[in-house]
Amino acid sequence: MISNAITPLPENEEERLEELYRFEILDTPYEEEFDDVVKLASQICGASISTITLMDSTRRWFKAQIGIEGREYERDGSFCAHLIGTSAEIFEVPDATKNEMFKQSSFVVNEPNIRFYAGVPLVSSNGFKLGTLCVIDTKPKSLNDHQIFALKILGQQIIKQLELRISNKQLNKQSNRLKQQAELQNKIISVIAHDVRNPVASLKNIIELTNSDILTDAEAKELTVMAEKQLDGTLVLLSDLVDWGKMQLSAQNKKADKINLHSLVADKLKKFEVTASLKKNKLLNLIDEDLMLTYDEHALRFVLRNLISNANKFTSEGVISVYAQRENKKILITINDTGVGMTEKIRNTLFDAGGRHTSLGTNNEKGTGLGLMLTKDFVELSGGTLSVQSEVGKGTTISIELNA
Repeated sequence: MISNAITPLPENEEERLEELYRFEILDTPYEEEFDDVVKLASQICGASISTITLMDSTRRWFKAQIGIEGREYERDGSFCAHLIGTSAEIFEVPDATKNEMFKQSSFVVNEPNIRFYAGVPLVSSNGFKLGTLCVIDTKPKSLNDHQIFALKILGQQIIKQLELRISNKQLNKQSNRLKQQAELQNKIISVIAHDVRNPVASLKNIIELTNSDILTDAEAKELTVMAEKQLDGTLVLLSDLVDWGKMQLSAQNKKADKINLHSLVADKLKKFEVTASLKKNKLLNLIDEDLMLTYDEHALRFVLRNLISNANKFTSEGVISVYAQRENKKILITINDTGVGMTEKIRNTLFDAGGRHTSLGTNNEKGTGLGLMLTKDFVELSGGTLSVQSEVGKGTTISIELNA
């Protein structure tokens, strides 16, 4: 059913559509609470047809309907499209056959043979008209004051239902985020309890022994070497914990930065030039120079530093490349190395706080596994995903998908 008329767009159409999409209601299934509204509207107004119509860019889509088939039709020329383009609190057409604007409409000339139309706009709390609640009949008529009042009240209830859903979704997201943060904090506490407390206790015992007369000079020297190795590992762990603290503060004061991804990666790779050259590794920035991303820059620097550092740790005389591309509303970043790779068993426990794997690098570099664990957690806290592909002897690819 196509109308011959072309309806002008509202002046704030782009912003109005953004508001509509924010509700995530288009193309969702029928729901009883909305079905009941159109039934009640039809009954109160004595109309054979009633719809909750949401106005998309080129179509009008019914969240609920009674007395009419199909869930969507062309937007142009419709009664509802005209209504959202006006400032009217109600739009009523007593007899469409006598209305110059609509008498040639296919909905008037053909089925459902509309004669009467009355609709109220569905206005969000931000002042945008998302669509309409309307009643339609095949006979000319008019609404009385009581019916108009009831139609307006029902329209307001629809908006309250939609906005309540957004609030519930936001509360659920916030609850999930708090739960994830609590889980992350528990992981860190577990790490501190085991990986920091135990080495420090051992160091204390070593110092007490070397200061006693029990050990020979050779034994004392051997324990000193052991203490130095333990201290190296503990310092790396403490460095990761400091980074975690910074990330926690960043999460509490989260802000979105407009980032040139090529420039940011170039800056991070530059900081690894010396350590990479010592291992004869080649660093490649394969990202387009104009690729932009809106994200927390501090968090992204933390993520890239950990992943590039890890790639360099397990690669010698190889290539480490960083690539990114936009896919719809996502940015996919991949860090690929031609290093030693890892077994499936190691890959499956890579981000497990209880089973962190801490293999030495190709030059016996130390690590704790904590940096990678935190990287994955912070990516997921921001709604992103991190995945790993690896094969022994052929290298590793870590992929990060972020909301752009």
